[in-house]
Amino acid sequence: MDDIKENFIPNLRFAENDEEELVEEIGLTKRPTIQSLRQRKSQLDMLEQMEQTDEQEKLSELRQRRKGGSVRFAASKKTQPLFIQSKTATSEKDAPFGESLMVMEFGESAPTEAIQWIVEKMRERRVDGGMELIVRKEPLSKDSQSIIFHISASATKLLEIADDMGFMKRTKTGIIRNFNVACLDEFFCDESMSLEDILTHADRQIIVKYALESIRAADDEHRIPGTKIILYHGQSIVQAAQSGELITSLYSLHDKRRLKELRHRWTKPTAPQPIDEIRDYFGESVGMYFSFLGFYTYALAVPTVLGFLQLGLSEETETVPFFCVFYVVWMKVFLELWKRKSSSHAYRWGTVTMTNLDEPRVGYYGKLARDPITGKWTPHYPKWKTYAQMYCVTAPIIGLCMAIAGFVTIFQFYVEAHLAEQFGPDAYILYLPSVVNAIYIALSTLAYDRLATLLTDRENHRTQSQYERHRVNKLIVLEFVNNFLCLFYIAFVLQDMRMLKTQLMMQLIVLQFLQNVFENLYPYLKKKVGLKIVRMFVTSKYDKLKEAHDAHEELGILSLPEDDPRVLQTRKETILEEYNTYDDYLELYIQFGYVVLFSSVAPLTAFWALLNNVIEIRLDAYKLCSFFKRPFARRTKNIGAWQLAFETLAIVSILTNCGILYLSPQMRELGAGMSREAYTLTFLIIEHVLLGMTWFIYKAIPDTPHWVRVALAKAEHDSRQALKRENAQRSRNVLFRRFRSVYDTHSMLN
Repeated sequence: MDDIKENFIPNLRFAENDEEELVEEIGLTKRPTIQSLRQRKSQLDMLEQMEQTDEQEKLSELRQRRKGGSVRFAASKKTQPLFIQSKTATSEKDAPFGESLMVMEFGESAPTEAIQWIVEKMRERRVDGGMELIVRKEPLSKDSQSIIFHISASATKLLEIADDMGFMKRTKTGIIRNFNVACLDEFFCDESMSLEDILTHADRQIIVKYALESIRAADDEHRIPGTKIILYHGQSIVQAAQSGELITSLYSLHDKRRLKELRHRWTKPTAPQPIDEIRDYFGESVGMYFSFLGFYTYALAVPTVLGFLQLGLSEETETVPFFCVFYVVWMKVFLELWKRKSSSHAYRWGTVTMTNLDEPRVGYYGKLARDPITGKWTPHYPKWKTYAQMYCVTAPIIGLCMAIAGFVTIFQFYVEAHLAEQFGPDAYILYLPSVVNAIYIALSTLAYDRLATLLTDRENHRTQSQYERHRVNKLIVLEFVNNFLCLFYIAFVLQDMRMLKTQLMMQLIVLQFLQNVFENLYPYLKKKVGLKIVRMFVTSKYDKLKEAHDAHEELGILSLPEDDPRVLQTRKETILEEYNTYDDYLELYIQFGYVVLFSSVAPLTAFWALLNNVIEIRLDAYKLCSFFKRPFARRTKNIGAWQLAFETLAIVSILTNCGILYLSPQMRELGAGMSREAYTLTFLIIEHVLLGMTWFIYKAIPDTPHWVRVALAKAEHDSRQALKRENAQRSRNVLFRRFRSVYDTHSMLN
C-alpha cells in the first residue's frame, strides 16, 4: 500500500506548451523545505495517533455493549426521556469548541424529548448512526425566542467526512484529484499550509451540512419522539425535522475577521474581484455568479463601442445591418468563452467531475414504498400527478399571467393615446404611462418569484436539481412575458420604432434603478431596525424556554459562555435576510434581453447596462458582506439552467433584430425595386445565415480549454495505472499464498 500511496499521482510530464499553460492557470508552487516537511510529518503522526485512539475507544465501547453494560437512554412514564449516555458528553468536555460551523434553532413549541433525541443523534458515534459532531447550547436571555444550538466538528472529523464525500482537492503536483486521508501529505501544496488549511471555510460548511443530512433513521425509528413527524428507514432526520417545522432555522455565522478582509479587497472600485477568495468563503455557487457578472460586464464593452459607432454613423449611412451581424457574433462568442472560463473555475475548484446526487430534497413527500434498487423504504410520488400539476394547474396560471401582462400593455397604450389627445404629442406627461409600467414590472417581479416557488412546490419534484430547473424555467417564462411583451407589441404590432426606443430605455433605466434601491435598502433597514422591532413588539419566550433549556443539562450538553461574542452575533444575524443567486441571475437575464433583443433600435442600451453593472458589482459585494446571512455554500460547475436561458435569448434576438430590419422604412426603401416575395426571402436567408453563424461559433470554440482536458486525461490515466498496480500486487499475493508450498517442494527436490 505504501508503494501505491507514493506512486498514485506521479509527477506530470506535459508537453512544453501544456506545462506552461498549467503553471499559469493553476499556479504550481515550489517544493517544501526540510523544516516544512518535519512540520508536516508531525501533523500526520498526530493525526494517525488520534485515529488509532479513536478506533481503540470504538472497540472498547463495542466490547462493553456486548457485555450489556451500555445504556443508551432511559424513559419514565411521567417525565421526558433522560439520555444518560455519558461517554459522548464526557468526550465533548475535553473536545475544544472552535468555529460555529452551523447554528440550529428549534421553535418554542418543539418538544424537549424531540430536541434531546436529535441532539443526541448528532453527538453519537458513527457506529450508532450519529456523526460525532460537537454541540453547544446557547444561553438564554430575556429576548430569546427559540432554543439555539451551535454545531462544530474537530479537524480530523472534517477530513474524515471530506474523504467520504469525494472532495476534489489540489495536490502538491498541481493536479486535482479525489481527497484521501491515507495520502494526506499529497495535499499540502506549499510549505506554509497546515492541517486546517486543506479545507476552505465553504468546504467546512458543506461538510457539516452534509453530516447533519446524513443522520438517517434506523429500522426501528418510525417517528421523531414527542412529535407526529413520521420517519421511514434511511430518511434524513434533520430534513424531516425541517419539513415538519421542528427545526425553524439552520444557518451559519459569519467569520467577522475573514469577512472584513474580503470586503476590504472586494469593494475597492478599481481592484479586480477576488474570485477565488469569494469562492473559499461563500462557496462555488456565489463565486461562479460573481465571476459571470464580472465577465459579462467586461464583455459589454464591445457592444458599448459598437453602439456609439452606430449612433454616430447611422445618420449618414445605413450601417444597421452590419452592426446586427457584429452583435450576433459578440453574443455567441461571449457565451462560448464563458463556458471555457466556467470550466477553468470548475477544474481549479474541484467540481468539474461532480454529479448531482439522486437524493430526495427536503420538501419531497409521497407514500412509502420499497426502492427497487436499494430495497429501502423511501417516499414515492406518482409521476402522473406531477405532470397533471404542471399541465393542468401551472400552465393555465402562467397563461393567465401572460393575459394580465397583455392587458396591462394594451391599457398602457390606450392611456398614452388619450393623454396625447388631451396634452399634445410632445407633452412630457406622455412618459408617465411608461414609468408606471416599469414600476409595475419591478413589483410584479417579486410576485412572480413567489408564484414560481409556490407552483414548483406543488409539483413535488423529487431531487433538488429538478426542483431548481423547473423553478428557473417558470421564472424565465414569466419574466420574459412581463418585461418584453410590451416591446414586442410596439415593434411588430404598432411598428413605431421611436416609441420602441423610448419604452426600451425607460424600462431599462427605471427598472435597474428600482431594483438597486430595493435590493440594497430593504436588507439595510432590516439589519438596522429589525432587532429593535423584535425587542419592541415580540413578546419574550424566556419563561417557557427556561424549563426546556434546563432539561438539556441532563443530556450533558455544555453551554457557550454568556459573554461569548457568538451569542450576540447570533441574535443579530438570525433576523437578516437570506441571500440566493436566483434574483441576481434573473436581473442579469432581463438586462441581457434589453441589450440584445432590440439592439438595432437602441444601441446605447449596452452602455447603460455596463454603467449599471460596474456600480452593482461593488454594491452587491458590500450588501452580501454586510446585510445578509451567510448563504449555504453550494458546489456547482457552471451557472446551470441560466446558461440555456441566455443562449435562448441570443437566438430570439436574431429573429427580433431581423424582423425590425425587415419592417424599418430605410430597408424598405433599399428594397423598393424588389418584389415582396423576394424582399421577404432575402431576410429569411439573412436570418438563416446568422443562425448558421451561431452554430459555427458553437462548434469552433470548445467548451473546455485544452489544458483542462489534458489535466483530466492525465489524472484519469494515472488513476488507471495505480489501479492496475494495486490489482497486480493483489494477484501476486494470492498466487504466492496458494502456490508457495509447491514452489518450496520443488526447490527441495532440486
